Amino acid sequence: MEGGIPRGTQVGSYIIESFLGRGGMGVVYLAYHPRLDRWSAIKLLPPFQSSSDARQRFEREARAVARLRHRHILSVFDFGEFAGQPFMVVEYMPNGSLADRMPREPLNVTAALALLRPLGDALDYAHQQGVLHRDVKPGNVFLDAEMQPVLADFGLARLVGEQSLTASGLVSGTPTHISPEQTMGRPLNAQSDLYSLAVIGFQLLTGRLPFRGEAMMDLLYAQVHTDPPAPTTINPELPAPVDAVMFRALAKDPTQRWATAAEMLGALEAAGAGRVDERRPLPAVDETMVAPALAGSSAAPLTAGAADPGLAAPATPPVRRRRPWPLIAGAAAILAVAAGAVVVFQSNLIPLATTLRPTPTVSETVGGASPSPFATKRISVDPPSPLKMGAAITVSGRGLDPKRDAGAGVLQAGAVHPVSASSLPVKADGSFSTEGFVPSDLTPGAAAIVACNLDAQHHTDLTQCIEMKVTITR
Repeated sequence: MEGGIPRGTQVGSYIIESFLGRGGMGVVYLAYHPRLDRWSAIKLLPPFQSSSDARQRFEREARAVARLRHRHILSVFDFGEFAGQPFMVVEYMPNGSLADRMPREPLNVTAALALLRPLGDALDYAHQQGVLHRDVKPGNVFLDAEMQPVLADFGLARLVGEQSLTASGLVSGTPTHISPEQTMGRPLNAQSDLYSLAVIGFQLLTGRLPFRGEAMMDLLYAQVHTDPPAPTTINPELPAPVDAVMFRALAKDPTQRWATAAEMLGALEAAGAGRVDERRPLPAVDETMVAPALAGSSAAPLTAGAADPGLAAPATPPVRRRRPWPLIAGAAAILAVAAGAVVVFQSNLIPLATTLRPTPTVSETVGGASPSPFATKRISVDPPSPLKMGAAITVSGRGLDPKRDAGAGVLQAGAVHPVSASSLPVKADGSFSTEGFVPSDLTPGAAAIVACNLDAQHHTDLTQCIEMKVTITR
């Protein structure tokens, strides 16, 4: 079986039926619970640190996520361990993700709100329970049997980041949707999630992202330093007040953004009618608008967690009809907002930095009369591109700081996949070389080889990264 676990294998109380998809953070299977007569998706995650303290943290954070009960938040049924790998059992989503069905043309404000309102309501509820998402993006929005949007992977970035990624200097977030403060490794709050939701809103209203760049470093730099374009300059059919709403929603300073999703989307609704009403309460969701907004998409249905649009979904099993969940009051464990979270796919993992600038792609000579020994930056890989998944490779180059730790990996879809379990040795002259393997959890297509220095907290310093474009094959 492509996913590695044969059909019929028992994982917890579930029986594996078929392979659904692979992401940078694990593999997803369709599974069946015989006693409950329920189909679910099982996400098998990378092995976590083996210490009892690490396991306890994983369980504590997983319980906090599992307590969330909301109509538009993906239900977490169970979690456990299988063959040394943590896993989560989540609700099966038969209609794929919003990323796979993103409308081809810009939407009007009413149609966009039909998708944004449920997500905003889910975020406000989770924030009231003390839970941050940290990776709000179309790929984490799934569509249930009624084509209603459901936000997945709440808090998972923290659990993964805290348990398995700190040593490699990575944190959660997706470059296209990450907030400026998250990019710079600063403490997060609800406004970080609202920023990411605003990016989705910008996409729906204009048909494009507010920030774009050829390389990941360019994109991250733009998130921190570049103002977004006015939506009306891209979609002239939008009412003029929409610009002010989106500018505030995408403010670099989180204190200048909307306090809640209800405020932001209430203001957007008013702007859609040509009014300015920054404190309007969030209206009720008009669920009849969602399916028409997504109609006509040619994307094949995917399942919760499926990472490759080319993967065909199995025959749809019986899916229960979702009913509104009661909003459960009471305290949920507050997730600290330092560096990352737990069970979400590795496509949402990026390097951390305190300062940003565009990073060179193959080589760069830093100007100045007396450049340092590691001023000339270059990187190469042997054998050369295309790189076959699982194949042995040697990554070498020059330009890293020998006095600081370093690491090397393959960058794809915003995630850095290490090529070796050990750190990258750097010589006194700034040169480096390490042997490893092309990760097997990549997707065929464009990627990059990267080598970066780490800071004192073992986080990646984006000012000391070198990147080279490559192609990945099976």
